[in-house]
Amino acid sequence: MKLGNKIAASTATAALALGGLTLMATPAQAGLVTLCSGHGGAVTLPTDLKVPAGASCFLDGTSIKGDVTVEGGANLHIIGGSIEGEVSVADDAYFDASDSVVDGDVVSDGAYGTYLEDGTSVAALRAQAAEGAANDGFTFVVDSSAASVDATAGELYINGSRVAGPVNADGAVYADIYDSVVRGALTVAGTAQGGILCDSEVLGDATYRDASGPVAVGAGDNDTYCASLNYIDGDLSVTGISGGAYIDDNIVGGDLVAENNTPTAQIGDNNRVRGSVITQEVAMRALAAEVTADFEAHEAELEDQVEEARAKTIEEAMEAGPAF
Repeated sequence: MKLGNKIAASTATAALALGGLTLMATPAQAGLVTLCSGHGGAVTLPTDLKVPAGASCFLDGTSIKGDVTVEGGANLHIIGGSIEGEVSVADDAYFDASDSVVDGDVVSDGAYGTYLEDGTSVAALRAQAAEGAANDGFTFVVDSSAASVDATAGELYINGSRVAGPVNADGAVYADIYDSVVRGALTVAGTAQGGILCDSEVLGDATYRDASGPVAVGAGDNDTYCASLNYIDGDLSVTGISGGAYIDDNIVGGDLVAENNTPTAQIGDNNRVRGSVITQEVAMRALAAEVTADFEAHEAELEDQVEEARAKTIEEAMEAGPAF
């Protein structure tokens, strides 16, 4: 289920094209902004950085001492770099960070998407809708870390990652979490396409409510998605799900609550619950083929979107020439 290999290939090719170019920046006055349309290498920018609307910027090893703004319809891909400030990703813009450090928050406001991979770390990661935006966008986190995640729009996918605080997906399209640790509460509410929790730890309560798509907390005998148990330190609550609820292979430190789901939730025999079990549900059956296909499609569609956006960013940035 690992995603990064195919996507990373385009980055490796472009990095070779840069040929280890090292750029030197002269000191800048406070308040100045560096514009990026093109490509740059191992330079330290003592300013804020802005990718103008519609432009593409590809940075390899660049250190940015201020904030970063990716304007509407613009693209920024940074590898092996650092950003000391915040990153703002505007309407239909794309932000892609690999093996990079962002000390501030990353905020997507009606963005096309945000993708973090290969050990990238950020502070708070937020995705929200914007009036008039072309789409709800995606938040895609692979083998990376964030202080917290708050996605109130678009698709949320977390794989092989660590979140130091809560994860909230209230109003997102879906929330899929694989092989990850959430050191806080997990809340998934009102998702049109549900969500899945697999092979993960939640060091707090896990709450799923009012989803119209399928919700799987563990996947029973279906080892395509879950190879081991989920561990939930607090309560596990699955209520008001109308797309089908599946609960199995979980260690729950608090209560398990599964009520008011239509159809009734399927609950397996491999749940170990320390607290009370409050449920009116039925026995677990294997996940239906159409349900697993839904979750599989989430992964495939996001991978395609990232691959296309990254390739476009690198191609346009290289054609534009040196950025600074």
